Amino acid sequence: MSENKIGDLVVLKTETQQQAFYQLADGTSAFLCALGLDDYENPVLREQFFALATEIVLARIRATGSNVRFVQRDPAPPPEANPHAGVPCWACTSPIAEDVRSQLRSSAAADIRLSPSGLPMTCCRVSAVGAFAGGSTAPRSAAHR
Repeated sequence: MSENKIGDLVVLKTETQQQAFYQLADGTSAFLCALGLDDYENPVLREQFFALATEIVLARIRATGSNVRFVQRDPAPPPEANPHAGVPCWACTSPIAEDVRSQLRSSAAADIRLSPSGLPMTCCRVSAVGAFAGGSTAPRSAAHR
């Protein structure tokens, strides 16, 4: 079975909560669920948060008749970001922010991807926790291509 990436499960940190989104390969995204920051610090609740977000995505994809497989990623963010002016990384003191600023200054900045909230995918406030892949023999709707 060949793998065709159809999307990512992306977790974003806000001032009050962690939010999970399903981001399709075409850049569109859908909100899945959220958990308060205090609750997110509890390892059991955090694990259940990720399990819930994953199950929501799998249920939505399978409802379309597609056969999917969940691929767990390392917690490190992907190497892409987006060069929008006003990105909080410009004022951030995190070592990750320096890498993001360097990417934003480079000629490859136009190719950098955004999270559903508009932050660069390499921002320390963004975590990609999984990817979903469909088999080549699975029927897929046009939205998943």
